[in-house]
Amino acid sequence: MMGLHQKSASASDLRNNIKHEAVRRMSTTSTYLSTPLSPKHEQTSYEETIDRVDMCDEEPKLRGHRKCNSLPPSYRHRKRPYTLVESPTRDKGKSIKKVEPVEFQRRLSILKSWMEEFNDSQKLSVVQGIHSFLGASQLHWLDSQVPGDNPGLHHRCSLGCSDPLQILPPHIVYHVFGLLDPFSLSAVSRVSSLWHHYAGAPVLWRRLCSREPWKLSKKGTDAQILQYNGNPDWREIFVKRFKLHRAWLAGQSHVRTFQGHTGGISCVQFDSSRIVSGSHDKTIKVWNTKTNSPWSVMTLTGHSGEVRCLHLQYNKLVSGSTDLTIKVWDLEIQQDWSSIACRVTMVGHSDTVRCVQMDIDNNIVISGSYDTTLKIWNLHTGRCLNTLRGHSGAVLAIHAQGYRLISGSGDKTVRIWNLKNGYCDGRLQGHNDAVTCLTIDSTEARIITGSLDRTIKLWSIANLECLRTLDWMSGEGHTGVIRCIQADEWRIISAADDKTIKVWDLETGKRLVTLKSHSDGVTCIQFNDFYIVSGSYDKTVKLWDFTVC
Repeated sequence: MMGLHQKSASASDLRNNIKHEAVRRMSTTSTYLSTPLSPKHEQTSYEETIDRVDMCDEEPKLRGHRKCNSLPPSYRHRKRPYTLVESPTRDKGKSIKKVEPVEFQRRLSILKSWMEEFNDSQKLSVVQGIHSFLGASQLHWLDSQVPGDNPGLHHRCSLGCSDPLQILPPHIVYHVFGLLDPFSLSAVSRVSSLWHHYAGAPVLWRRLCSREPWKLSKKGTDAQILQYNGNPDWREIFVKRFKLHRAWLAGQSHVRTFQGHTGGISCVQFDSSRIVSGSHDKTIKVWNTKTNSPWSVMTLTGHSGEVRCLHLQYNKLVSGSTDLTIKVWDLEIQQDWSSIACRVTMVGHSDTVRCVQMDIDNNIVISGSYDTTLKIWNLHTGRCLNTLRGHSGAVLAIHAQGYRLISGSGDKTVRIWNLKNGYCDGRLQGHNDAVTCLTIDSTEARIITGSLDRTIKLWSIANLECLRTLDWMSGEGHTGVIRCIQADEWRIISAADDKTIKVWDLETGKRLVTLKSHSDGVTCIQFNDFYIVSGSYDKTVKLWDFTVC
């Protein structure tokens, strides 16, 4: 009997241990914990407890139909373990001793009296000591007591405690913010209303607009400011410039095509409202950039040969042709009348006029011809003022800037001329074939040339040496003859017979992007900060718009 009684006691102890362990594991269920187990329902509660414990250990099973028909058949319920968040004051294995309300009020009064006697550092020590004992409800109450229009818990601190910008002079803040890049400046504007106020200052965004690579030419800047009627929003302007630069680097543009010529395009020029193109069909067409409608196209006829070159400046247009002549056109248009007509015809070259450039300020026109000479003409009278000789081959390209004239020739050389005295001041030699196009960078320190040998070269004007060569083998260059080239403050744009237009970094010589849209060789280009206009043997003119991407 004694052994049976011991076995029964052992079984009873084991049963009680299992029950208490199950109750402890289900302590998260408030209803279950708040209802004591009565002797009458002890067995039932024990069985329910065991069932609940088993449910915690087993993965839930789907019975019958799925509750949510939108779930995929492969969906499987995942068991997410529940972590009990205990109060910081709870010690494991110890029960919390309850303080009676009367005793609590007495102790609270003593604590308040102590706080009145403590100095600032002692109060800080008290707060630091009891901070670890604060639970979620206490921290929530503290947060709810912070005024909404003050800087958090620092609203009683001295000025500048939580925000140093509150005590700094504005010119210091603007100087510091002015050193930030646009991404950092946008980030600091989200810190607080005060930071947002400083970060939105027009002077900061105007300064960013003047930095590389977001700086535009004077004409481009004036065009943007004109859109705001004299009161520019510099932050909005910078956003536009940022997107514009990103579009250039990515080659993202909207391409519009102008069709109407019956021969290949040999030259293009454009301004803010029109595109002018010359063609092998002996005509010049003036296109409205705002529409592709054929009714808005004006056709200028007068040359008896192919139009090989154009230069547009204000309302004056100069054209050169295989008929050996140069013509000056007036393109002025008013709302009620038009004065479009040929005003002057210049005759003097003995072969095709291949390149022209006009200088309205100095009242001259400069031309280069297959007869190996360059001529300087009076813009209004058409009289030849001077003839420059030195090339042994056809003059294919010219570029004048101030009193300096650069010319490229079929004799594979580039010559630098002084327009004041007509003398040649320098000679560049390095291309293996004819120099077909050239330009001068904005600093007037480098000459960029393109050639029939399919290479682009950068030259130093100061020492007349070649600085860099861009070709298809080493620099992902063109695989066809270079037909046209232009440059500005930071990029070079070239066009070639390989049907492509390439954009290069002026300083590094790295190819940035290749543009393809023409179905035949690209013969001519002109560009500004926002657009590229190109002409091709495929008889079309294309406008590449980088502002809409």
